[in-house]
Amino acid sequence: MIRELSFLKSNEFSGPFRPTRGHDNDITLCDDDLKAISTGPGVYIILSEDKTKFVYPNGLNSIIYIGQAKNLRRRLREHLRHLNDLIDHETYYLREHIERCPRYQYMRFHGARVITFNCLKRTQTAKELESIILLKFYEKYRSIPVGNGARSFSLDK
Repeated sequence: MIRELSFLKSNEFSGPFRPTRGHDNDITLCDDDLKAISTGPGVYIILSEDKTKFVYPNGLNSIIYIGQAKNLRRRLREHLRHLNDLIDHETYYLREHIERCPRYQYMRFHGARVITFNCLKRTQTAKELESIILLKFYEKYRSIPVGNGARSFSLDK
């Protein structure tokens, strides 16, 4: 398993927990073709491409953002479009999209490596899987990733 994802190693999970079986894709958002990414539901984790580690209360990790989507490929294309918009039109983007800007600033300056996990068929939703992964990240680092907003984290089961 990728070192930055070691917080997912746990025997505490009841029922099927997708990440213990490994990730499905490992790509660079700006350089790799997104055709290999599933059009189904799942979770994606964006890490710094240049191995920059971010300081969290309980340690360092290169994870920028943890997200979920009903269609992974479409959502990653949206992220790529927003990142390119920021690079091409920084002033406009900052004014119009300030709530999303930090994650794209991190991606712009540190690159964006993306790890994806497809949901298990009929046994979990992308939101459930994202909540589990965010909770495990929070338990280990006592914070959510630098690019996530507080609304992305929910303890509801």
